[in-house]
Amino acid sequence: MHDAAERIRHEAAQWFAKSHGAALSPREAAARDAWLAADPLHRAEYAALQRVWQAAAAVPVERLRQLTASPESQPTVGTPALDAVPRRSRKWVAAALTLVLGVAVGTVLLRTPALSPGDATQASRPSAPADGDGTQAFATRAGERRTVVLADGTSVELSTRTSIRVHYGSERRDVTLVEGEAMFSVTHNPSRPFVVDAGNGKITVTGTRFDVRRVSPGVVVSVESGSVKVDGRPAASPGNAQSPTVLLTRGAGTTIRPDGSVMPAHPIDLTSSLAWREGKLVFQNVPLADVVAEVSRYRESPVTVADNATGQLRVSSVFSTDNTDGLLAALPEFLPVTVRSLPDGSVKISSK
Repeated sequence: MHDAAERIRHEAAQWFAKSHGAALSPREAAARDAWLAADPLHRAEYAALQRVWQAAAAVPVERLRQLTASPESQPTVGTPALDAVPRRSRKWVAAALTLVLGVAVGTVLLRTPALSPGDATQASRPSAPADGDGTQAFATRAGERRTVVLADGTSVELSTRTSIRVHYGSERRDVTLVEGEAMFSVTHNPSRPFVVDAGNGKITVTGTRFDVRRVSPGVVVSVESGSVKVDGRPAASPGNAQSPTVLLTRGAGTTIRPDGSVMPAHPIDLTSSLAWREGKLVFQNVPLADVVAEVSRYRESPVTVADNATGQLRVSSVFSTDNTDGLLAALPEFLPVTVRSLPDGSVKISSK
């Protein structure tokens, strides 16, 4: 009975995270509704999370952090709205609050206004002086996001741990994505193509909005509007011919593999793939190893998994990039793992 109750609470948390993160597809919404209709206990657990969500709207973020930090030492007494929630086990309430905190902080970031022209000018200062040929460099630190506006009005949103180099010539606009991820909103100019070099390949446009992610092991390209041309750059050897050009339009994406070959275009979930721009990361049935790799990009010290079996555990979650500690604290509530902080500041996740 206990295992069944825990399973229902886990499923309720997964559906709640999906419903308050990326927009559900019609099929996913139907599956959620079918799950809710299948058992009154499903509806009760989901409703409990909904009440926590609504109650949290009136609670300062710092208070939520206190509540999730140590459920034994920080009971909900003194927070009337949360006291009204039926008391399950303390650890489950803590897990629910951690989920709410991740989404709530993301919602705050969603409401953050875009850069004003004055802010954009300030943000466009290079991270280092220009080279002799006029090349400029822009970069972000761990956990930082930054928007820069280039000379032609093109804006570039830099994710965490991202570095780009920009060189504008008379016939072409060149940007090198050294590492990380960036969203490009390119000013239209058919006579002066905009080219992003991502190491294993390049992306060419005249004016559009697209995202390029250069994080091991390949390069991922996603198009929000307009169209782009993606070319691979195979390793120089007799057996490696130039891969075909892949054309992408709105809602399509591709991956440039480490060997420089380009995968066929395929539909993508833009809401999930671009959630980083709003301070959120969305994972839907993703291996823990991939989650850990992404979380590490937002932290000064890395997070690692102890072995391959632990890394293959699946995670479905929505959380704030400003609260990776909250995600790590919640993992043992949903997965059979322990999370241990090491003296050097890194974090190690092991199976129980």
